[in-house]
Amino acid sequence: MKKLRAIVLGAGYRGRAYAEYAKEHPDQLEIVGVADPEQAEVIPAPQYWKDWRECLEAHPEADIVMVTMPDALHHDPAIMALEAGYHLLLEKPISPTAQECREVIDCAIRNRRLVIVGHVLRYTAYFAHIKALIDSGELGDVVSISHQESAGFWKVAHSYVRGNWANSKKSSPIILAKCSHDFDLFVWWIGQKCRKVTSFGSIKLFRKEMMPKGAALRCVDCPEAVRKNCVWSAQNMYVDHDELKYLFADRSDAAMKKLIAETEYGKCVYQADNDVPDHQTVTMEFEGGATVSHVMTGFTEKNVRTTRIALTRGEIVGDGENLDICRFDGNPVETGVPRVYRIPNRSRHGGGDFNLVSEMIRILRRNDPDEIRHTTEEALQSHLICFAAEESRLAGGKIVELN
Repeated sequence: MKKLRAIVLGAGYRGRAYAEYAKEHPDQLEIVGVADPEQAEVIPAPQYWKDWRECLEAHPEADIVMVTMPDALHHDPAIMALEAGYHLLLEKPISPTAQECREVIDCAIRNRRLVIVGHVLRYTAYFAHIKALIDSGELGDVVSISHQESAGFWKVAHSYVRGNWANSKKSSPIILAKCSHDFDLFVWWIGQKCRKVTSFGSIKLFRKEMMPKGAALRCVDCPEAVRKNCVWSAQNMYVDHDELKYLFADRSDAAMKKLIAETEYGKCVYQADNDVPDHQTVTMEFEGGATVSHVMTGFTEKNVRTTRIALTRGEIVGDGENLDICRFDGNPVETGVPRVYRIPNRSRHGGGDFNLVSEMIRILRRNDPDEIRHTTEEALQSHLICFAAEESRLAGGKIVELN
């Protein structure tokens, strides 16, 4: 079969992650163009543009447009690409507003184009194994799911206090930017639509009044006596340790020192322009009666998801890497990891980044209109839950019904 061609709009971390698939599988995918105002050349391609509009107006010969720009910039290039006849790999979220999300999905269906949203978790062996267990019927029907997203103290400080998703007015609510992954899993696992949502959450720590005495507005100016006792120190997070360097194209110490001296990533976490909660709980009721409790917290050592699923004939307990599976009748569980996910790859999110691109290529080569439409429509469900959860949180936890 012929390889597919893709254009990348946005050469940041997510754009680079998906584009890497073409390096690993040149027989399946080729990157033919990249648009980015600052660093398009970090992704190898024969054509570059500074502006995404110029790129799409030039109408390069391609099959797929990968939109991996900041959240607030997803809608317009997505619509323009779909109307130009391209299929879409769209980094989550679809858009920061429910109306724009619906417009993108409606446009895709109208033009009979595929939209795959970057919900990479469902393309990992671990989470696909849970799906296979539920679908097999060996453990009965889902009764309830208790799920915690431990976001990791360092990741929350980077992305949701100092970073691109710190302020919901400039990007997206944290429940959408961070947890649409999880809500996509719930929709996928249960196979029903969510009908009711309630949510609570707030900023517990990252507020101006919590700033330590003697601390400076920027970490580089902070007295040593204060800095050495601050786990949120930018020097500690970006220079002394490596956990966050993978997010940047230039990972050198010189680049990191410039980062904390000149950008938002060097600001005190108690003086940042953040308004999103550092912890939030969401409760959901699905058609058929299954309930889900989801906890997102930024105060954990590890960035991991833990899950407990109660079913009518068994139980699934997962720590993010391993599953403990029980049948109440004592018989062994036969269902394993789906074959397509058994082969490991070097991409992040447990191999999900590459598996998502591979799945998109499979769907486009198969060219089944029903599969294309179903995949496109399903992407919207998790977003609608997120919007309902944020509406509920802002209203003090009122129950929000989804139509």
